[in-house]
Amino acid sequence: MFIVQGKPREPAGIIKVVKDTRREALATANDFFAQGMPFVTVIADGRVYAAEEFALTLQHGEGLQ
Repeated sequence: MFIVQGKPREPAGIIKVVKDTRREALATANDFFAQGMPFVTVIADGRVYAAEEFALTLQHGEGLQ
């Protein structure tokens, strides 16, 4: 399970979405960036990743579940 969090520029609060795979989580993070959210994180593997850092886990082949 992967939790993707996006913080919009407006003070509306954080948006959280749960995804089943790394690729889905990364796609959701990219969608958040496309919507103009400047701060996007992914919670996975017991860590909180910046979206850019999380993308590197796919490049290195870590847990492509």
